Amino acid sequence: MLLVANTLGTILATVVAFLVITLLLVALLLFVKQKLAPSGPVKITINGEKEIEVPSGGTLLTTLGAEKIFLPSACGGGGTCIQCECHVLEGGGEALPTETPHFTRKELKEGARLSCQVKVKQDMNITIPEEVFGIKKWEATVVRNYNVASFIKEFVVEIPEDMGYKAGGYIQIEIPPCQIKYQDMDITAHPEEHETPDKFQMEWDKFGLWPLVMKNTETVERAYSMASYPAEGREIMLNVRIATPPWDRSKNGWMAVNPGIASSYIFAQKPGDKVTISGPYGEFFINESESEMLYVGGGAGMAPMRSHLYHLFRTLETNRKVTYWYGGRSKRELFYIDHFRQLEEKFPNFKFYMALSEPMEEDNWKVKKDINDEEGDGFIGFVHQVVIDNY
Repeated sequence: MLLVANTLGTILATVVAFLVITLLLVALLLFVKQKLAPSGPVKITINGEKEIEVPSGGTLLTTLGAEKIFLPSACGGGGTCIQCECHVLEGGGEALPTETPHFTRKELKEGARLSCQVKVKQDMNITIPEEVFGIKKWEATVVRNYNVASFIKEFVVEIPEDMGYKAGGYIQIEIPPCQIKYQDMDITAHPEEHETPDKFQMEWDKFGLWPLVMKNTETVERAYSMASYPAEGREIMLNVRIATPPWDRSKNGWMAVNPGIASSYIFAQKPGDKVTISGPYGEFFINESESEMLYVGGGAGMAPMRSHLYHLFRTLETNRKVTYWYGGRSKRELFYIDHFRQLEEKFPNFKFYMALSEPMEEDNWKVKKDINDEEGDGFIGFVHQVVIDNY
């Protein structure tokens, strides 16, 4: 009995000692964190002129965003898109391993950093592109959201004021925490592009898309090129392809992977819904010269092409020679064809060519012999190779 009591006493004393040591370690860690972690406001000097006072502790990207200074960040702060580049002249510390692969030694020496990776810990001196100050964030209203192809939406929103963007620019859309069920999506075909509203129903049934569910647990941002052009004013148009999980051939079904967060969110929006966008961003602008312009694109890559071409011809009425080579898997995956045919009829300096990589029997696709063949519909093959072979 005495032995048992002694054993229990030893165990109890050991447990108490362990708990006391643990509490002391936790207290020590909290004390050290309080002393070492950044706290209180710091000052950031921007481009040697503008000075802002901000809380410390966050990333430079989010800290500037809270001050309505929006650096581009297509990857949502993951350090992979390299679009949030800035120059930190003072107060940024050493570049992190997540940053150094993206810059040369000279660039790093000059202060090149990724703002999503830089922590705000002390007063800083930074430089950012002047055009960043023209970027704003808006609550936009969904105007329409039709399918223009089996897996591509024409997503149109309206913002409260003109964005003042250039043709070829892009916006970022904010995706809040949400759960999107594919069975709730409306994939009605665009009435101006297709004959029947349920044209793409069979394709979605065939691939078993309806049971898919997208789950997003945090607010993220994604970038999309604008298909609209400046003269369309406050309406901003995107062409968005749905990003499904990888296909598991062994199971003949989708892998248990979350579908695309942004594309699923956009596909689920309905007229009247509110979404948050920011912009304008971009560098893919029209080069002002008299040189010939050759555009090559397919699928959702249509977006910046439409923006450029509509601006060139509908706004500028350019005299430059322009060709657009547009590719898709089959005819049902092509859209805006009539729009470009109308441009081709009106402007003799514009030529529009198409290529199908896998034409279907129902397409009745008449293959062109060459670019001068007026009888054929287009070419067969991947569009980039078709351009090389025929132009």
